[in-house]
Amino acid sequence: MQLSFKARLSLWHAAAVALVLAAAAVGADWALSRAVHGQVDRALLELARTEAAAADQDRSVPPRVHEVPAGTSATSFVRLDKFVQIADLDGRVVSRSATLGESSLPLPPALLARLRDGATVIETREDVGGEPVRILSLPVDVRGSRYAIQVAASLDDAYAVLREARLLFLGLSLAILAAVVLTGTLLARRILRPIDRIVTRARLIGEARLGERLPHPGIRDEIGRLVETLNEMLARLERSFEAQRRFTSDASHELRSPLSRLRAELEVTLRRPREGTEYEEALRSSLDEVERLSRLTEDLLMLARLDAGVVSETPTQPVPLLPILEEALERVGPTARSRDVTVLLEPGPALSVRVAAGAASLVVSNVLDNAVKFSPPGGRVTVGVAADRETAVVAVTDSGPGIAEDEIPRIFERFYRGHASRSAGAPGVGLGLAICRSVLEGWGGAITVTGRAGMGATVSVRLPLAPEAARTG
Repeated sequence: MQLSFKARLSLWHAAAVALVLAAAAVGADWALSRAVHGQVDRALLELARTEAAAADQDRSVPPRVHEVPAGTSATSFVRLDKFVQIADLDGRVVSRSATLGESSLPLPPALLARLRDGATVIETREDVGGEPVRILSLPVDVRGSRYAIQVAASLDDAYAVLREARLLFLGLSLAILAAVVLTGTLLARRILRPIDRIVTRARLIGEARLGERLPHPGIRDEIGRLVETLNEMLARLERSFEAQRRFTSDASHELRSPLSRLRAELEVTLRRPREGTEYEEALRSSLDEVERLSRLTEDLLMLARLDAGVVSETPTQPVPLLPILEEALERVGPTARSRDVTVLLEPGPALSVRVAAGAASLVVSNVLDNAVKFSPPGGRVTVGVAADRETAVVAVTDSGPGIAEDEIPRIFERFYRGHASRSAGAPGVGLGLAICRSVLEGWGGAITVTGRAGMGATVSVRLPLAPEAARTG
């Protein structure tokens, strides 16, 4: 079963808190155990040193355990619940405290060997008289003889304290864990509630309602930034869908017009028998419409490939710009001559660009075709080349009617035809400059238009220079 994000968040939070509490409880138990055992060891060492000092002052041989007779002194908390034993280093007990009775503390051979080496030994025996006992063994010299003073204390009370502490740690950990899990669940529910509202609202926004936006929480926190990002995405989608709808509508209109004219031409021709010349004129007119449809279809396919990111690979070698310009001029030459328009290539530097020759030729040819198409008979089109930092600038200037300032921002929109184009009845469907811009953006270039109504226009094509040309420029 797939758990929800809220459930997974709560579980991970609970697991993390449980690990932290377990580590804290283990650390606290270890620290308390060391503190309790350290306190016992210090008490045993203090009593052992007291016995050693008393044995050194006493003249009796062998030394004896110094105990205060009952009723002769105040209570001694140092000796309370302690066992004291004095033995020689051969393991023979020479004196023991009254608390030991007839029993004696263990003196195994390994312990005696360490005492002979002068080591003070602290160890725990789990079963001395039925209880766990902590034993400190201290070697001492008494008038030329070596003895061992052993002081022991029961660990039963210390173990009882540690058991109670562990139960307390466990209870506190469970209580804290339950409180944290409950609090985390409530906080997760409260934190994720705005996201649930966003999801619910987003599900209601479809293609027909892309103008709607998600409600902003009012603060620029993580949720606020998420809402802003989603609203920006919706805005981009809305613009994209709107452009798609407009493109589809314009394409349908542009396709419908030549198809309608072609159908009308054929229907009129077939209504009655005609002379051969009339059939030839009808066929030529139909061929013109078919050619227009073919060009429109090719332009639409080109735009579709560009929108899909299908561009040619970047050439590995620099591409000379001058042959590209000469090829484009040669391509528009027949059209220019038929319209009595002069096309001149001004002298300029020999540059190389990082653009496929075919793509660059397509762009320059489209720009030149527009310049020739809008120039009046007897007009002039000039092509200039210059280097501007890391780009090669191809400027095409015509002597046509120019472009109104309010039309310049829209000149690169698909199917947009300016006032001059519509009034002059110039051929085309308004896709040439849109294709040029898409091609250039795919190569890292750019295209701009400047001009004023009645004063011609200049289209500047920017192509990325090859590294050698960029350094030279």
